[in-house]
Amino acid sequence: MAHSGEIIQCLDKKEAEMLAFLESLVNIDSGTYLKEGVNQIGSIIVPKLHELGFEVERLPQADFGDHVLARKGGPSPKRLLCICHMDTVFPEGEAKRRPFRIDGHKAYGPGVLDMKGGIVVLLHSLYALMEADPGLYQALDLTLLFNSEEEILSPTSTPYIIREAQAADTVCVFEPARPKGQVVIKRKGVGKYYLTVHGKAAHAGAQPELGVSAIEELARIILEFHALNDLEGGLTVNVGVVRGGSRSNIIAEHAYAEIDVRAVDQVQIDRIQQESDRICRPHREGIRLELTGGIAFPPMLKTERSLDLLRLVREAGRELGVDIDEIPTGGGSDGNHASHYAPTIDGLGPQGTGAHSPDETLIVPTLLERSKVFALFIEKWHQFFAPKEDYPKGLPVLQ
Repeated sequence: MAHSGEIIQCLDKKEAEMLAFLESLVNIDSGTYLKEGVNQIGSIIVPKLHELGFEVERLPQADFGDHVLARKGGPSPKRLLCICHMDTVFPEGEAKRRPFRIDGHKAYGPGVLDMKGGIVVLLHSLYALMEADPGLYQALDLTLLFNSEEEILSPTSTPYIIREAQAADTVCVFEPARPKGQVVIKRKGVGKYYLTVHGKAAHAGAQPELGVSAIEELARIILEFHALNDLEGGLTVNVGVVRGGSRSNIIAEHAYAEIDVRAVDQVQIDRIQQESDRICRPHREGIRLELTGGIAFPPMLKTERSLDLLRLVREAGRELGVDIDEIPTGGGSDGNHASHYAPTIDGLGPQGTGAHSPDETLIVPTLLERSKVFALFIEKWHQFFAPKEDYPKGLPVLQ
């Protein structure tokens, strides 16, 4: 096994290469619905996976870019699954309007932090291990999944995530570190509900009594949903999109809303389901309601085994003089699903702020720092973390 200093030195030599690779990713529009752009990202990643000794499969999707699944077998008795997503939240043309740039110790551009920086961290950690510790690298049993639609809650990649997590002993997710560098072993569950209200149109001035306002009904529903918020308990409900009506002098025949839900546990999820069924019953004759959607990401589970992963990450950080803590978060990720099948740690990407906004910023030194942390983590994980069959099933979930 190589000394950790050799891995660190190997990565130090790769910083310029890492930034150039990051620039190539950021300067491609890869919003979730830009299938061609997401596939371009995949086409840049695939040759690097071949260089790293992976067998690669592209998983075509009808409406989204291909998922990229890569496997590298090895004699290790345990398997590590790493998950990244290639899509961003930004529209076509954003990369041209805001191309990759570096100003001092900060880098900017669409998706630079969430999560193209995470892709760079993962791949270059593996390059460093392959070069500095080839014996360990050859022994590792690795699976990498790069999906194309995480930003809309992974509708087509979730079955692959679950399948691969079931076969893994550990899952690592490369979402950005939290703003102070923390990793994540607990996330809220995330739900999306879509409500359509059907009323009856009428002239708002001449015969308003003949109409039934879909907007009026929706206003009631919005207030009732927002009354479910329990900030202290961690439950949040937000009606974030509202549309309705056609003209001010017509009683609105249609209205529409999208509702975001974040819940810390199954008790809150069950409560939301019961309350949404109650709230979305018509209160006036002539109203018809259609509610679809539900919880897309279950809560990410914090367990004794995920705490073991956190300890290994902290040890890797301490070798670099970096203190790494953990923090729960309300944002969902593919780690939410994975954590129900294998110990999972998230937030392994670089540090920054402003994800999903024009102010998205990556702290450049942390690109290299997190690559070193993950490479050193893998060494410790390979040596100290027990495979699934060596620990009891149904480990308790921690608060």
